[in-house]
Amino acid sequence: MIEDDLTKSTAKAPNPSYGNNVRNVNTSGALNNNKAYNGNGSVVDYNSCQSKVGKSRNQRILSCKEQNSSSVRKNGETRKEDADILRDSSAIYSFSSLYHGLKMARRGVLWKYGPSSYSMNGLRNTLRLRESLLHGTYRIQDYQVFYIHEPKERRIVATRIKDRQFQRSLCDSYLYKAVTKSFIHDNCACQKGKGVDFALNRMDAHLHKFYRDYGQDGWYLKCDIHHYFAETAHETAKKVMRERIDNEAAYFHVCQIIDSFDEGDKKGIGLGSQVSQLIELAVLDKLDHFIKERLGIKHYIRYMDDFILLSKDKTVLKNALFMIEQHLVDLGLHLNRKTQLQPIGKGIEFLKWKFTLTPTGKVVRRMNRCSITRERRKVKRLELKLYKGEIEWKDLNSSVMSWRANALRGNCYKVVHKMDILCGGIHERYTQVKGTADTGAAARIAACQSRKREA
Repeated sequence: MIEDDLTKSTAKAPNPSYGNNVRNVNTSGALNNNKAYNGNGSVVDYNSCQSKVGKSRNQRILSCKEQNSSSVRKNGETRKEDADILRDSSAIYSFSSLYHGLKMARRGVLWKYGPSSYSMNGLRNTLRLRESLLHGTYRIQDYQVFYIHEPKERRIVATRIKDRQFQRSLCDSYLYKAVTKSFIHDNCACQKGKGVDFALNRMDAHLHKFYRDYGQDGWYLKCDIHHYFAETAHETAKKVMRERIDNEAAYFHVCQIIDSFDEGDKKGIGLGSQVSQLIELAVLDKLDHFIKERLGIKHYIRYMDDFILLSKDKTVLKNALFMIEQHLVDLGLHLNRKTQLQPIGKGIEFLKWKFTLTPTGKVVRRMNRCSITRERRKVKRLELKLYKGEIEWKDLNSSVMSWRANALRGNCYKVVHKMDILCGGIHERYTQVKGTADTGAAARIAACQSRKREA
């Protein structure tokens, strides 16, 4: 449908119904009946670009960019870096890729005003974004900065919907494959098919394999980098990405994103951008290969800046710790006080879960005690809001059910049972006051109470 609109060449009076037609939109956003102008004032004849129907889509896009590049001349010749960017940009600047990026970026956030208003004119805004990329006028908008306090205080730098659209398109069309193809299997964060569940399951697998090889006796080294995102130098990040990216247009925009986080000290990558996640995964990729291939650590797993090494020999891990610290110094990073070397028999804490290897080889996965305490306090706060009328019972119940689903990842039957009893008392008191009941929750609570009486 978009291609059909682009090939129309009959001039018509300005009309909102033609808002998605390329030739009726200026980079300023105004609708007109003339040819669109680029950011430097030169005319862009899209009709001539689309006239050769026999050409492929990429060839037509390249012909448009060759015409637009006339505004980027120096002494009558195109600069080499500009020519490289124009040649390599066809994949990441395509309309279909950009619009797909919008559809992916707006998932789950359409209830917000910004994404919803931007998506109402999604085709037109995508066209404007593409034109700004082709003309070299694209600039990253100011970030939204806020703080989260659970489980600890973090500074989040959130991108605007337009920038999220382009970054999602950039990652899906080129950057993700180029950056992640060298990653080890146990690099678990922010990748397709991976995440917290994958990391927890891999930890189980490593402990089972370690038990089959060496039994329960062994040591683990847990490392955590101090302020990983905030301390990453921009020069280091650009060097790492230069080694992985051979597309000049993609590398130009990655550097643009890195520089957008500069606050005067030339370091720090914002936590909240999809591209920044890939950058930080890649910064420690050489360390992953060094540990696995040079140090010979067979059982190793990393989730962003948290990583764990398992070994039969304590001396091997001491030597590994020294080599890791030296490697991090070269990157301008260092380990924090949570780094520890302990016997495996004491249990391993990883991603808010504690893994215990029993003498029989069973791996017991329990939730962190602080997480349990925090949830119980949260439920009691929600109970007060429930009686004040600020929330409804379904809101409290959905919060608890979400926590239950997380708790059931591990061996937490008793913890979940106690939480059900706590919620059962809240539900019973609430129904007495309000005279209403949730049948699903009531059935679950009744079963919990019966199990309590049997115990």
